[in-house]
Amino acid sequence: MSINIHIEGNGKPLVLFHGWGFDLEVWRPIIPFLANNFKLFLVDLPGFGLTTYMPWNEFKLKLLKKLPLKFAIAGWSMGGLLATKLALEEARVTHLINITSSPYFIKEDNWPGVKLKVFNSFYENLTTNYQQTLIDFVRLQLQGENHNEIKIPKVSLMDGLKSGLDLLSSCDLRKSLLQLKIPALYLFGRLDAIIPWRTMISMRELYPNFNYYLFDDAAHVPFLSNKECFKNLLLDFLQ
Repeated sequence: MSINIHIEGNGKPLVLFHGWGFDLEVWRPIIPFLANNFKLFLVDLPGFGLTTYMPWNEFKLKLLKKLPLKFAIAGWSMGGLLATKLALEEARVTHLINITSSPYFIKEDNWPGVKLKVFNSFYENLTTNYQQTLIDFVRLQLQGENHNEIKIPKVSLMDGLKSGLDLLSSCDLRKSLLQLKIPALYLFGRLDAIIPWRTMISMRELYPNFNYYLFDDAAHVPFLSNKECFKNLLLDFLQ
């Protein structure tokens, strides 16, 4: 079992975790904006891209062997959940950045999120029409924005896609996140249909010491739609 990592740039180490249905290639357009300030570690998560599907603990052990002693980590969407898990479990993480992500993705009476039936629908459609399911998911993320830079990966393992949906629909890190001792930055998009921007309001009440930023004109992929602003936010946070 192997992990695929692409390393590029110079500066402070920054690990990047992609979202569900994607791989490390989704970060390619942002590399020129970040590579002069950060040494980037772009990671294919288990069952995505060229990384073998494997349980989280095995993946974590293999990954940490390939990373610097100390590093910041940023996760987009599903990748934010896994970045948060790593930050909670490993003292080697110095800063946590979540991009249009949440410690819990499912909508509840007192918590903004996605209705569970939406994830269940993706799960049901995955085995019958894999490509169309991913296309529909991309459309949901863009909310009318036209980002030609977003491409659906050619390589994904069904085990990775299914376990990713399981993670999104069941993982709840809200209580665990209260124990986080390192600086954290959460970025939201006002047009986001997956992580409602009102999640930021709920999180500010629970985690007043975290940093927050709302992109007024972005949906679920602000690191592509607002590259310069995204870069400046990282520079300010990780200086």
